[in-house]
Amino acid sequence: MSWYPKPDAREAVVTRHIAMYKYAKKGTDEPTHMYLNGVPYTDPVTETPQEGTSELWEVINLTNDDNHPLHVHLAVFAVLKQRSLQRVDEFRDCMQGSASSGAGGRNDALACGMQRHLAGGRTRAVPRQERGWKNVFKVRPSTVATLLVRFMPLEESSGNSGRFPFDVTAGPGYVYHCHILDREDNEITCLCWFCCCCLLVSTFQRILFSNLQGQARSSAP
Repeated sequence: MSWYPKPDAREAVVTRHIAMYKYAKKGTDEPTHMYLNGVPYTDPVTETPQEGTSELWEVINLTNDDNHPLHVHLAVFAVLKQRSLQRVDEFRDCMQGSASSGAGGRNDALACGMQRHLAGGRTRAVPRQERGWKNVFKVRPSTVATLLVRFMPLEESSGNSGRFPFDVTAGPGYVYHCHILDREDNEITCLCWFCCCCLLVSTFQRILFSNLQGQARSSAP
């Protein structure tokens, strides 16, 4: 029997903040689109994990009352904890750069005082069925889910310790998105709506290249 490694946050080589936002038509509650980290899918890649490493992700759901089952391709993660945010509107305004005080900055969780907004909030127990290595987890609204993301296989193949038997950096790379299938299946028809829960071919999906961008730069004339 294969025994998988026990999740250990000390393995993480970097901590990232991944924020989910929902935007609405001005003056209404009618949603128009959603972004990850406040940028569209067509923007340059900002997350560049390295194969064979682990990262700590603080996934921040600022989409009001929507649950989002986050799914990561070619990686697995362990949910360490999920905490509720306090004064969510204040934190969201700061994260989106619309705070009247001008405090913080767009999508800067540290400058916007994420830890201060978590202080005194409820820590939700991770259900027993959610405590192992997995690749989908439902992130509750107004919470921060802490994930240990492992960019390597759980089982080591012969001669490829901690690596995939193919070149994951050759493209398209790592992808993470919402795993609500009816939204994903209608990716063409909901390009302006995506997503009341879909991280699709557009905005609420991000492709993570581990080494591809560096290789492209080093090979450029």
